[in-house]
Amino acid sequence: MDIYVDNLPFFIGQARAVPYICSKYFGTSMARPVSFTKERIIAAAIELIRSNGPDSLSARNLTAALGSGASPIFSSFGSMDGLKSAVLAEVKRHFHHRIETGFSLNPPFKGFGLAFVWFAMDEPQLYKFIMSNPGQAASFEDYIDKHIGFKEECLAAIGKSLGLQGRDAEMLYYQMLLVAIGLAQTCVEGGAQLNLGQVSEIFGKTVRAFLMVIRAGADPVESFMPSEGPGPDIDVETYLMMRPLAGQNYLLQELQAVPHYVSEAEWLELERVLRNTAGITPDSLRKEHPGLTRGDIHIIMLDRLGFSVTQQATLLGISAPSVTKARQRMKTKVECISPGNPIELPGPVLHR
Repeated sequence: MDIYVDNLPFFIGQARAVPYICSKYFGTSMARPVSFTKERIIAAAIELIRSNGPDSLSARNLTAALGSGASPIFSSFGSMDGLKSAVLAEVKRHFHHRIETGFSLNPPFKGFGLAFVWFAMDEPQLYKFIMSNPGQAASFEDYIDKHIGFKEECLAAIGKSLGLQGRDAEMLYYQMLLVAIGLAQTCVEGGAQLNLGQVSEIFGKTVRAFLMVIRAGADPVESFMPSEGPGPDIDVETYLMMRPLAGQNYLLQELQAVPHYVSEAEWLELERVLRNTAGITPDSLRKEHPGLTRGDIHIIMLDRLGFSVTQQATLLGISAPSVTKARQRMKTKVECISPGNPIELPGPVLHR
């Protein structure tokens, strides 16, 4: 068929004219050109990383995934470095959104840690991509602040749940992130198969151990750098006895600094300290010496914990001479009840 200009519709020259002509006169249609937007290119790059890992993000692999040449990539992002920066920003946005959901759990700080590790377990290749582009950081704290974020939210959650403020709260925040990064990396590299229940238990013990350190106070051993020769100048035997489970030493420090009458709750705490440090309990003392009264046991406990007679008097709510007499009566009483097996009041386990 001959084609004449006057047979063309009035919209000749407009965008739809060419496909119209092809369809009307040649029986064919012209497909619309594919639009490679920045969003589509970034989405394809993320899927490439998710399926094949961070090292797979190259111009060749991405153009193959898009089914196009390289011009859309470079016209949109200027270079592969520009593309990678845009992809990293989008992956981090997704990462931060996932982590943020952890604050809706209770306690929120622990939920934050679980969400962090869960992202690594659920999106291992994207987690690798984030961690393989850390940027510059002057210190570990600077790295966490710039790379992870959520510091203010975490500090607020720590203060609300645990009552920690200032430097103590910051230390717990960085300690928890250090543990979270280690667990996430272990899961991503396939070194261990952990479930969220196990991760939650590890976080719980981490927080508990940190609180023990805070309550126990500073110790010179913590900063001692291993080297040849003798170790730090401390009573090692005492250190080993008091440190493992004696996180309640904050109460001892308080009673040593400002002695006061010991409440029932505080006696339970002191019993736990003595059990953890020396393996002594009121029941074990009563079993060995059935004649001991509750007051006798309290005196033995305070003596073992390093309190002087004057301090014991204040803690027991009696006079110092009364403490001395009670100690003498107790030793005599035990000797009478258990001939040949007198009770000995040993030196203190926890030195002042």
